[in-house]
Formats: sequence, structure tokens, C-alpha cells
Amino acid sequence: MYRKRLDNKGQGSAELILIIGGLVVVVLLVASYMSNITEQTQTNIKNLLKQERDFLINKI
Repeated sequence: MYRKRLDNKGQGSAELILIIGGLVVVVLLVASYMSNITEQTQTNIKNLLKQERDFLINKI
């Protein structure tokens, strides 16, 4: 009976580790997605500013 208690505690601990691991993976995926969106937005803004600057220089 003593072994059964240890097995139950071990199973709960293993499940907790799996849940935490899954949450870490989800957080990393969301962070990667947000990083890609931020990088694309920054690139688009940089290109837009460059085009507008060139347009204004050519207009002068």
C-alpha cells in the first residue's frame, strides 16, 4: 500500500511537468509569431518611410 501512494504522487508530478512543458511550448510559439509580425511591420514602415523620403527629395 505504501508503494501505491508513491505511484500516485509520481503520476501527479509527471502530469504537472507535462502541463508546464506544454504551456512553455505554447508561450514560445506565440512569442515567435509576435516577433515575426513585429519584424514584418518594422520592415514595412521602414520601406514606406524610404519611399516617402525619396518622393519628397525628387519633388524638391
